Amino acid sequence: MTKNTCLPPAYQPGRKGTKSLPIAMLVVAMLMGKMSLAQSIHFNYTDGTNASYNLEDVRKITFVADVMNLHLLDGSVYAWNVSTIGHYEYDETSLNLNEWISAANAWEVSVFPNPTSTDLHVRFNLPKEDEISIALYDMQGKLILEKNMGNKISGEHQETLDLHGLPQGTYVCRITGKQNSITKQVIKQ
Repeated sequence: MTKNTCLPPAYQPGRKGTKSLPIAMLVVAMLMGKMSLAQSIHFNYTDGTNASYNLEDVRKITFVADVMNLHLLDGSVYAWNVSTIGHYEYDETSLNLNEWISAANAWEVSVFPNPTSTDLHVRFNLPKEDEISIALYDMQGKLILEKNMGNKISGEHQETLDLHGLPQGTYVCRITGKQNSITKQVIKQ
């Protein structure tokens, strides 16, 4: 279901209280926000309405001309013309980048063989017990397969994904825990 908020009046550059960061910076900030569960983005539209989104709920962001589409994990898509954003705030108070990078690196994720024509092995090391799932997406963000592995104890783990029936191409493998998500590009020959 698409919720469209493209009706507010046009954005007026230089409007008092408006952030001057370009939308591309906003997108980078939103994607970086996947690193911490408490981060959010707040929009104030030029018609006086507003909206907030938790970044943990964002699956992807796409653009079609001047329309920004915010795709949420629940399947909802929010779309609006970027000129209708009068002000936005990115709440990064809980982000500790060095801490997040250390935690992500501790997972020591590897996918092999890559490229592959058959099975893909996903090896990872959990520094602590976690609920794990492995998903494979095509380059349009469509979920191709998902393997919910349940609760895994700390230590090294390996899972195998059967890619025999998939067409050749580039895919994204995402290994997800309660607070971390790590992606690796995979090529199917």
